[in-house]
Amino acid sequence: MIEFGHPAALWTGLAIGFPILAHMAYRRITERYSFSSIRFIVPSQIPRSGRRTPTDKLLLLLRILLFAAITILLADPFWINPTKPTEPQESPEVVLAIDLSPSMGGWDGLVEAKEIASRILDESSDKFGLLTFGDGSSQEWHIGTEVSELKKEIANLKHGWRRGNAQTIIERIRSLFSANASRKQLIVVSDMQKGDWQNVDFSSLVGNLEVEFYQVGVPDDSEGRGDNRSLVETKVVPAGPGKVRVWTIARNWSGRKREEQLELVVGGEVEASQTVVLPPSGSSQVQFILPTSEISQATIRFSEPDSLPLDDQRTVWLKAPPPKLFGFWCNSVEDESTKMERNFLKVAVESAGDNGWNRWEESTENADGVRLGQNEQKLELLLIIGMGAWFETEKLGENLSTFLDSGGIAIMTPGEIFGETASILRDSSWFDFSFVRVAGGASFNRNPFRIASLGDGSRLSSLFSGNASRDLYLTSIRKFGILKDLDESIEVPIRDREGRPLALLREYESEGRLIFFPFRMNNFWSDLPLRTSFLPLLMELVRREDSRDQTWPVLEPGSSLVDSDETFIAEKPGVYRFGGKWLEVVFPPAESVVETLEKNDFPDLSGDSLSANTITSRDLNNESHDRESLWLWFAILVAILLTGEMLYSRPKSLMQGNQIYS
Repeated sequence: MIEFGHPAALWTGLAIGFPILAHMAYRRITERYSFSSIRFIVPSQIPRSGRRTPTDKLLLLLRILLFAAITILLADPFWINPTKPTEPQESPEVVLAIDLSPSMGGWDGLVEAKEIASRILDESSDKFGLLTFGDGSSQEWHIGTEVSELKKEIANLKHGWRRGNAQTIIERIRSLFSANASRKQLIVVSDMQKGDWQNVDFSSLVGNLEVEFYQVGVPDDSEGRGDNRSLVETKVVPAGPGKVRVWTIARNWSGRKREEQLELVVGGEVEASQTVVLPPSGSSQVQFILPTSEISQATIRFSEPDSLPLDDQRTVWLKAPPPKLFGFWCNSVEDESTKMERNFLKVAVESAGDNGWNRWEESTENADGVRLGQNEQKLELLLIIGMGAWFETEKLGENLSTFLDSGGIAIMTPGEIFGETASILRDSSWFDFSFVRVAGGASFNRNPFRIASLGDGSRLSSLFSGNASRDLYLTSIRKFGILKDLDESIEVPIRDREGRPLALLREYESEGRLIFFPFRMNNFWSDLPLRTSFLPLLMELVRREDSRDQTWPVLEPGSSLVDSDETFIAEKPGVYRFGGKWLEVVFPPAESVVETLEKNDFPDLSGDSLSANTITSRDLNNESHDRESLWLWFAILVAILLTGEMLYSRPKSLMQGNQIYS
């Protein structure tokens, strides 16, 4: 039988009336004949016409068929071939799906799930299979496995540490059932935590499948799952000479105020404890200060466990994270000017750290590695001073571009021959500008150039206000390259008092950044080395807007970290060492959420396919169908009818030529 994918398109069939009306309204035009005289033509009476009938009935039929074919084509026709269902097997099949997400480790959820699953196996004679989900990877036991073996496996189940994902059962359930089962049933045992279930798509559960839920881990008392406190964030920072500050944020998931005791455990012993008052459904911050020692890690925990003990503690490293690395490129033969500039820039970068958790450290080895094209070398900042002919001689342009494209930051200053530097920048497409000349040139210039005041909208204006800006604006720049006709993509964060650029900034999609100063940082070009105000301004140009203090990598279970050819897979909360790094693996914060789905929330998951306790599929008919699209055939028919209509309706004069009668 024929059916339509878009039956509403059949209403376009009403357009068939248009050619019928056109043919009924059409009146044939009398052909003209040429006569030498009309004397002998006898006039006749034109008979009155009666009921009108369509003209050119064959052409009308052709056009009606064309409109009908177009209508059916728009309705997307297809042919249905019913196929008889195969004979079902006699025994029904049941799959037990047990949630192993971390939240099942609280409120005795997993204990209750094991009891329910064992009771179902004892009370039924159906064929059973087992599926676990929510722990990051699913495990399967095929349908027909011995009940005793399934009960043994269920008794040994443990909760996972990865964030729960209930979509796993939807993706895997179909492969477990046989095609000819008389009844297919899925029994899900879960705590129905909102974070795991609210985005599950049940649309693929179509067919002869029954789904039944058993909700566990929901206490009967008035507080429900609200009896939970968690440590949502913990950080370690220096607190002065020989001291370390450990601070943490404790969250109260209950709707009532709580007073809890937090303990700091170092070396297996309680080093300190504090009482914290947690507001209803709120958070509080707690800090511990302890002396620096040989102990490298510490644990913060609640003194009394709650209903979900998995998120009651955090373990952190007490060691400083690795410093940010910077290095220099310059001419192998350093003159006095280059040495002076290098020393000043080194002090400027190192002063941006705090000698504690946020440090900068020079790495000549890593800078040389990048210079040789070793892209795996870790380097945060590259300073290229006195760029000149040596840069082109060593063919460093490609290595620098690779460094910038990988997210690196570079600062460049010109060589003594400014034209060489300008040519390199333009030829490498790093900056597009016109070089005019070098302004100044004498260290005893009586009218030095000054830095213009930073506008209110400048990214640097917040650094300098009041007395802090006085030293900056008194800075003398004795000579610099005058640049004009800058490309629109170039940012100019600093100008002189005549509006000429004193710094060019270009940002890359990789978050790389290239900064060019048209003057050098030494006493021959300016008096910057004698002033301290320029140090924070220089590093503010380097700092990314989203930059943070150096910290150890923090991962959730299931996340990974790649170092060279090795990969670390986070499995369980704790502290670890990998590839020279100290890692922290924390409990997934989403699993601490106490909200669960209510029975009246189930229909929201998949429309009408869910009831309070049971999911009933939308298609329970055992009969299957084969669908064959007819769209192509009707498209060919429309093309044939349209061609025939065009040939039949073209003017006769084109076929017969012009005939003249005399």
